[in-house]
Amino acid sequence: MDFSLLDSVPDAMVIADEAGNIVHANAQAERLFGWSRDDLVGRPIEILLPARFRAMHEAHRSGYHAAPRTRPMGLGLDLSGLRNDGAEFAAEISLSPISVDGRRCVVAAVRDVSERKLLEGRARLWSKARDDVRERDEFLSVASHELRTPVTALQLQLQLLHRLASRASRSKEDVPPMLEQRVEALERQTRRIAVLVNEILDVSRMRLGRLELRYEPLDLAEIVRTTAAQARDELARSGSPLRLELNPATGRWDRMRLEQVIANLLLNASKFGEGKPITVAVDADFDLARVRVSDQGRGIAPEHHARVFERFERAVPIANFGGLGLGLYVARQIVEAHGGEIRVESLPGAGATFTVELPREPREGRAPAQGDAPALH
Repeated sequence: MDFSLLDSVPDAMVIADEAGNIVHANAQAERLFGWSRDDLVGRPIEILLPARFRAMHEAHRSGYHAAPRTRPMGLGLDLSGLRNDGAEFAAEISLSPISVDGRRCVVAAVRDVSERKLLEGRARLWSKARDDVRERDEFLSVASHELRTPVTALQLQLQLLHRLASRASRSKEDVPPMLEQRVEALERQTRRIAVLVNEILDVSRMRLGRLELRYEPLDLAEIVRTTAAQARDELARSGSPLRLELNPATGRWDRMRLEQVIANLLLNASKFGEGKPITVAVDADFDLARVRVSDQGRGIAPEHHARVFERFERAVPIANFGGLGLGLYVARQIVEAHGGEIRVESLPGAGATFTVELPREPREGRAPAQGDAPALH
């Protein structure tokens, strides 16, 4: 029988007789298994299989010859081939009956699928990792939501206690020494806990695509003025005086989320501004509204500009500054959800300017109605 045509096919082709002895191997089989054709002919087909599969293969071979047909070998199983140097490879094998000079034989088409199996394995690992991350984010979302309730209740109770202590002090009642100072310290710590819990909740919502935007007509200058007033105590503790340069800048945005962006930028400036002045400027043109938050502090090296907007990242040692490293990440996600952009300009020792640009109208062509929830991914 002329086997020359088998040398033109892309797969390794090995022909064996009913006794399991190799009758022919094409050129691709020589390359795949590392044997010469002359060395293979006459040897048992099992020489091309790892030792652990040989006994089982002999039994399957007998069963195949009892009812020969074209079919894949070991359907659903992980098959392996064995090279001459002892190396194994993942194999895909198809069997077909063939007659060779009047003898019943079987031709096996063998393909090395090691790379495909590797990619499939990586895909499975990636899928599992993605599921694990999603499960973690679900847990963080639930946990931070549950933590927020008692923290909020604690804040309310401390605020009430603070008011009672202040009232008693003004009426010259007998107030225990240091009570007001202790209550104020507790209030600061609970505010900090609330900020951390809210950051975790927002990050989990963002990763799960559940952060909602509720658009309404707003003036960005008014949002900055209100948020700056709320951050007055934090700025005072940092020692950084605040200067506002506010021009009207109207548009349709989510009030609560933009307040969060401004608060995060102010907190960042007060933390790294080294007690020097902080300037917040607002302006607008036909399409865009802008807010710039500038400090004169330690600054950021250019190679860290992109990294500071990532999760849990910071351009300074964690031992020197607290927080989770989420504030700028959350700000970027909110700004980009509005179709805007946030960037930083800074050099070491020369302070930093964070610029937020927001389209004055939603970029989708319509403003979502109250309660619409474009998802962040």
